[in-house]
Amino acid sequence: MKKILQIGNGVALIATIIMNYLSNTGLMNDTTIGEISGGLRTLFTPAAYAFSIWGIIYLMLLSFAIYQGRSLFVKVRYDDFVLRVGWWFMLSCIANSFWVVSWIYGYTGLSCFFIFLLLFSLLKIVWNNRMELWDAPISVIAFLWWPFVIYSGWVTVASIVNVAAYLVKINWDGFGISPVIWTLIMIVIATLINIIITWKRNMREFALVGAWALIAIGVANFSSEILIAYTAFAAAGILIISSGIHSSKNKDTNPFTKFLEFKKGK
Repeated sequence: MKKILQIGNGVALIATIIMNYLSNTGLMNDTTIGEISGGLRTLFTPAAYAFSIWGIIYLMLLSFAIYQGRSLFVKVRYDDFVLRVGWWFMLSCIANSFWVVSWIYGYTGLSCFFIFLLLFSLLKIVWNNRMELWDAPISVIAFLWWPFVIYSGWVTVASIVNVAAYLVKINWDGFGISPVIWTLIMIVIATLINIIITWKRNMREFALVGAWALIAIGVANFSSEILIAYTAFAAAGILIISSGIHSSKNKDTNPFTKFLEFKKGK
């Protein structure tokens, strides 16, 4: 079973990367993800540069795919996590690919389903591997935990953006509440979620991805909605400070402390 999972994870990731590449070439429905997104922008949509984080995410996922498949070629001491990841990674890749198709072809409501399926799959991987317990070798943190904590952190933000885009498409009136107020409410909710995850699950990187997104939301609104911009910047600052305090209070289990200990032990 483990070998099937290891091979399947690698194949699924490669297929997902190919699908995402094709989505940005114009070969699918004569458009791209960016062009569709541009037509469905909301006040909660981050500036375009923020989406470059996908490059980092896919590099980290490639490192995970290589790390989890090592025992196919050499003997390793620790790869039990492959069974705990189970089929969830492959499901996340399927959800990612189907999200691309549904988004490109204009099925925005259906894309909401797939992005939430993607988020659920990632959170299951995080939960099954007890990633809130930072007592593990640096290799496990770097190649297993960080990829999925950062991936799930970004998809959490992307899910909110996706739903907001769908509501724009169907001309939802927001119960008479202005888009500015709704955006401020979403910023506050997103900030609280990230603070809770930092302090209850020790997932500082999750919150730092949230800060990255909030800064980009502020940049996107800086020339038009200054209240949203300053609120987003302040929220990002709160998350960065919160993560710094948490890191200081938990320095014995800080991944960077572990890395220094690992280097000293070599």
